[in-house]
Amino acid sequence: MENNKKPLKKKIIEILGWVISAAALYFVYNNVINIDLEVAKQKVSYTWIPFIVLFIAIYVVLMGFLATGWRYMLELLHGSSLPKWRIIGIYTKTQIYKYIPSNLMHVIARIYFATQLGPSKSNVVQSYFLEIVFMVLIGILIILFSTLTGSFSLSEELINQIRDFSGGKLKGFSLGILIFGAVAIIFYLVKALKNYKSSLNKGNLMRIVKLILLLIGFFIGMGLVEYFVFHNLLGMDITFLYVIALFTITWLGMFVIPGAPGGIGIREFIVITLLSPIFGPDDPTIGIIIFRVITVLGDALLLPLGSVFLPEDISEAKEI
Repeated sequence: MENNKKPLKKKIIEILGWVISAAALYFVYNNVINIDLEVAKQKVSYTWIPFIVLFIAIYVVLMGFLATGWRYMLELLHGSSLPKWRIIGIYTKTQIYKYIPSNLMHVIARIYFATQLGPSKSNVVQSYFLEIVFMVLIGILIILFSTLTGSFSLSEELINQIRDFSGGKLKGFSLGILIFGAVAIIFYLVKALKNYKSSLNKGNLMRIVKLILLLIGFFIGMGLVEYFVFHNLLGMDITFLYVIALFTITWLGMFVIPGAPGGIGIREFIVITLLSPIFGPDDPTIGIIIFRVITVLGDALLLPLGSVFLPEDISEAKEI
């Protein structure tokens, strides 16, 4: 009976993801076709190309941060060190697979390659979920910090909508969600890692610290790229800390929406929804499409780069 329920549940999740993605893409499409082309022509320039190439390179480096963080998590669960560049090769080569429907093919590919290096399937799967949990925890803390310090806030239009939904208790409603999420994630981490108490030695604690620092560096680095797109290329009067919080929200949103391939449509929907009431729809739409191009091309570039360290025959992979 359970075996019948699991495929049905997965199918429902996949369909739900497609429906949400389709709705988000339709929303983005409507914004794109309504862009003032004359204004867009004045802003978009071929001189942006070198910057976009630079941003793609930065994205590739920052994905190396995530790959290294995943290696630390996998080593902790596996109980011993793993080949550095082979693990990075696995992570980077399989990134492009997340655009395949279900948004899980990159995980399946990771399992296939990583288990050939020694870790069990359960350890690889758990390392993936723990990676997400740490990302969400760090992300929530960044958003919470940005909100409490006044670096990030919503437009009056959205505030009124949320205030109506929360019965006028906007601040308590928002902070309550963030705090509850952080506490729930910390509880999950304690529960998930309690079976590895004996492994939480100084070396593994340092791995966790390094993982946290790498994740913070990733969010700040990607926030910096998005900030340059919005502020420097499009001339939007937006602060760096605001964009870091904005990127963090969109990144976490891709995990929340089930089955959305690569989060396509979801990130764009969130950015346009949050920024349009402040800057109008044109600049946020142009900016987030440029940012999407950067990340997609970056993921495509990671495929051959990862293959350098992880060829078809994994036993021949380079170790540096």
